[in-house]
Amino acid sequence: MPDDTSDPQLTARQWDALGELRRLQEHGLPAERGTAGLHLATLKPVAAMGLVTLDESGEPDRRGRQWSATLTEAGRQALDQAGPEPTNP
Repeated sequence: MPDDTSDPQLTARQWDALGELRRLQEHGLPAERGTAGLHLATLKPVAAMGLVTLDESGEPDRRGRQWSATLTEAGRQALDQAGPEPTNP
């Protein structure tokens, strides 16, 4: 039986979100509502797995609640174990 902590079962969209979080953090940029390619609905299940820390703050406006996300060490390890990111031809 596979170890779920070392090989998380994520969707392609969730893997993409983790990769985008890592790229943003490496460039010192914030990951928050409005960041292209990142959506709260995609990140919430990943946060429940401990791969991302979500901070939902402020009052909701017409577009929803303000949030920010940070990749955890477990998230970095999951990305490292998944191997290199695929390149688009």
